[in-house]
Amino acid sequence: MRVFELVRADELNEFTDALRRLGWHEHDFGVEEEKHDPVTAEVEAETGRLTIVCTRTHSVGVYHLGRGSSWVTDFVDDFRAGKFGRPSRTQG
Repeated sequence: MRVFELVRADELNEFTDALRRLGWHEHDFGVEEEKHDPVTAEVEAETGRLTIVCTRTHSVGVYHLGRGSSWVTDFVDDFRAGKFGRPSRTQG
């Protein structure tokens, strides 16, 4: 399993659960964290961004990481708005 510095395990679980509820497979998505270098960052808190790619539709979402971020909620909102397309299957 991939190791993240800013993404918490509970957020990843919430993300995976959301995918399943929405009828997608976890392997339909790639997730990559980019931590901002604190030396060059404009704020002192650890921040970064999370890029989520739907490997089936090639759609990309980029989400803020750090204090106060709610990337899972933002991802689900984008999902419901149709940003990533439709699932290849439905869950019963």
